[in-house]
Amino acid sequence: MGTKSDDMDGFAEQVETAITELPPEFRGAVENVAILVEEEADPETSREMELGHPLELLGLYRGLPLPERGSHYAGAEPDQVFLYRRAILLYSRDHGLEVADCVRNTLIHELGHYLGYDDDDLHRIEYGEPPEGGPD
Repeated sequence: MGTKSDDMDGFAEQVETAITELPPEFRGAVENVAILVEEEADPETSREMELGHPLELLGLYRGLPLPERGSHYAGAEPDQVFLYRRAILLYSRDHGLEVADCVRNTLIHELGHYLGYDDDDLHRIEYGEPPEGGPD
């Protein structure tokens, strides 16, 4: 028997909940980044990321991180965060995690890239620890 988050509508509700419960330092990022839910990484993304299988990727940030933008930054495509539903469901099941927690951690991780955090700081933030540094 499936759960509420097994279908796309239920999963989208999980994402909306995660957005409303973001830590304060990430809430403003949501206003400037499109959050998109897809079933899994597309073939082009899988090749770019050198994935063995599209379900290896839970989420992806596409854009130019805030700290890397110069004063002349304008006219670029909007920043995007992709959340891959099937990969998140599989990861949650395989690791005994709640889907909501996995969605939240993936969203924070990808928005963190937008804000300029490195992977080490993002791992600490995802698990409620303070980052050692700030965004790059």
